[in-house]
Amino acid sequence: MPSKMLSPAPSRRIRPLALPLLLSLPLLLAACGGGGGSSDSSASQNPPSSAAPATPPGAPAATPPATATPPASVPVADFSVTTKVIATGATGKVFGLKANFFNDGLVPPSPMSNYGFPNPVIPVVNADGSLDVAWLDYSGATQSAVSGLAAPGTISITHVNPDLSAGATTATSLRSYKLLGFTKDASGAFYVAYNVDHPYRNAVAGDVNNVNGNELHIAKASSASFAAKAWDTLVFGNQDNSKDKSKGNPGTAGGGALSYDAVNQKLVLYVAHQMAWGDNGTRHQAGYFRYFDGITGNVVTPAGNAMNMGSAWFYSHNFNQRLLIDNGIAYTLAHGDAYPRQLGFSARTLAAYLGNDSTVFDKPYQAIDGAEGDNTTNAETGQFIKLSSGDFAMVHATSQGRAARDVRISLVSGTDGSVRSSAWLTSNAANTQAIMPKLEAYGSGFVVSYGLWNSSNRTNRAIEWHFMQLDASLNPLQLSNPVPGIEFVADLPLLRFTGGPNSGRVGWVSGNDQGTLSVNLVPAAH
Repeated sequence: MPSKMLSPAPSRRIRPLALPLLLSLPLLLAACGGGGGSSDSSASQNPPSSAAPATPPGAPAATPPATATPPASVPVADFSVTTKVIATGATGKVFGLKANFFNDGLVPPSPMSNYGFPNPVIPVVNADGSLDVAWLDYSGATQSAVSGLAAPGTISITHVNPDLSAGATTATSLRSYKLLGFTKDASGAFYVAYNVDHPYRNAVAGDVNNVNGNELHIAKASSASFAAKAWDTLVFGNQDNSKDKSKGNPGTAGGGALSYDAVNQKLVLYVAHQMAWGDNGTRHQAGYFRYFDGITGNVVTPAGNAMNMGSAWFYSHNFNQRLLIDNGIAYTLAHGDAYPRQLGFSARTLAAYLGNDSTVFDKPYQAIDGAEGDNTTNAETGQFIKLSSGDFAMVHATSQGRAARDVRISLVSGTDGSVRSSAWLTSNAANTQAIMPKLEAYGSGFVVSYGLWNSSNRTNRAIEWHFMQLDASLNPLQLSNPVPGIEFVADLPLLRFTGGPNSGRVGWVSGNDQGTLSVNLVPAAH
């Protein structure tokens, strides 16, 4: 059934925004999701790389330059990915692309969804090159479970050896409909964001309290079992959803990201959610950003602690959440559908958050055409990384002004968020859609991964995976032939190993056809 969402801004007149029809879903629960977990002590934080931007970081901000078009011909070669399959024991089944990602009932279907999905698998890279991977048990789940489970599943954590030869899995005491964040701190403590039912849960069709997992929690433990928790904080969601400013529905139309800020000794959360505007008012969707005390688990409230603006109502709607902590600054990407309608890049400091709940900057790296809140952005947020220059590289996919959905890369100022340069990496014909773009620093430039999906058949379950190598000025150097036998989690980033036997290598973690984990490595850069 069609439902409605509103994305009000404090200074603007509130208007109802209609959602498109989502077949097989009673409410807006679509998507393609939040960023992976990370900490200042892990390589999954995307630390500064050796790649340099084309423009010096001190250059003045200017009107964004025109996006360069891809060259007519780029050398094509095989790209040899090494995949290590990690057994996970009898604790459950890991989310797999073929088994769980495709949902033909969504309009458009999941490969081209305008909405985000939570990440059912989230890795953290440790200093010794080992991995800790949190994953949600998808045993018995169907293909329609891409936006969350119908019943709570166990969250497990698999520790993968530094040589990536084997892993040991521990089932935690946590059960959830969605995995909404996972990270560690320098002491090795674990943090997990998850959701459970609230006391007003009912089974009345269409009722605002008929929600799977309305309460958002974050738990901390010193061991992977979470048998003895240091704390378990209720973030929001224990209210009657018909009441004004009742926050809930965590991860709706998006996902969540959790990271540890070692400079400020704070945990950082960035998650999609819904909130009622007025008693019995429509529940609308936005992003939610908060700091937490890592010792006590208490929320560190911003100035004013307003629930309907600032960091508690950040971009509305907000379909993708990305979070990167570097040197005490929280950088975020947002996929805004209304207020503002843009793919946005922001930076926050704890001081600004406490002082007046403001950002250091909040700039578009792509404005989105169309009406505010029409739930059709024809775009997908990719990944962003911080460079050694202090600037950022980021990728996204969009069909705006293109014949089909293409991949675009941008170099963006880390000082004020302005776009320095950008380039199209693909030039797809109609019905060939680029999806799930990701990037990392690679040699003196970058490596970008993306999928190609044929949209002429909405039940198509084949994705062709490609990699492209670029120089530091965003010029394509080499395109890969299709790489078989791999898969990606839609919004999980590529990662970099900074220690251990794979130090310097770029890789990623995913599920596979066997329902276990795969750790994948791209060839070493030369």
